Amino acid sequence: MRRCRPGARSRGPPDRARTLSDEDSMDHVDLRPGTRVNVVLPDGDPDVAYEAAVRSVSHDAVRLTMPRREGEFLPVGAGEEVTLFASVQGQVYRIATRVRLVEVSPAEGLVVEPPAEAEKSERRSYYRLITRIVPTYIAVVGRDGSETPLLDTTILDLSGGGMQMQSLSQPDPGTRLRVVFGLHGDPVEMDTCVEVLCVRAPVRGGRYHRVHGRFVDLPRADVERLIRYVTRQQIEMRRKGRL
Repeated sequence: MRRCRPGARSRGPPDRARTLSDEDSMDHVDLRPGTRVNVVLPDGDPDVAYEAAVRSVSHDAVRLTMPRREGEFLPVGAGEEVTLFASVQGQVYRIATRVRLVEVSPAEGLVVEPPAEAEKSERRSYYRLITRIVPTYIAVVGRDGSETPLLDTTILDLSGGGMQMQSLSQPDPGTRLRVVFGLHGDPVEMDTCVEVLCVRAPVRGGRYHRVHGRFVDLPRADVERLIRYVTRQQIEMRRKGRL
């Protein structure tokens, strides 16, 4: 059994999270003029992102074009937190920052604070599989190591980096979950630690929350098991004309 360690929001080991210190520069994650980024609000759906581009980078600010999606601007104001996703050399970085100013002249755009950290978002480095898996066991891991089971939870999609679930429970972002689940055709269950990234409220008339999370400290062998499983299922779905 793998231990899911409680505590503050994980930043991951050094090879998965890069910190920008005083000696580093924004070039550390290549946030250079022209870099494309996806922008979401902290409580927004990571799969519904607004697109923008970096206009300029300085030691005290990053300027972006106004994030748009299907012709609409991101509804955000000065002082609000946002999350940027930037793809750099095949890796996807998750960057938390705050809007300093919404510019309207000479061009519409956002001025955001230079981020203190850039966290590699493993989940978006892998293909996802739409599925329905009922975990054998799922629980919130408290700071004291105690585990509180979640109510009526189902995995809706799965990848080598994370998962989306529906649940009657509403775990807070940053919470760690212990999730034990089986993979069809694999006799050994996955015993994983998942960090909650965001939670979407139930749609009108619904009861279930959508919970987005990423795996924490998942061994490479387990990542490869998941990738093989997703690949096998996708091949089978294509064969049946369902993908």
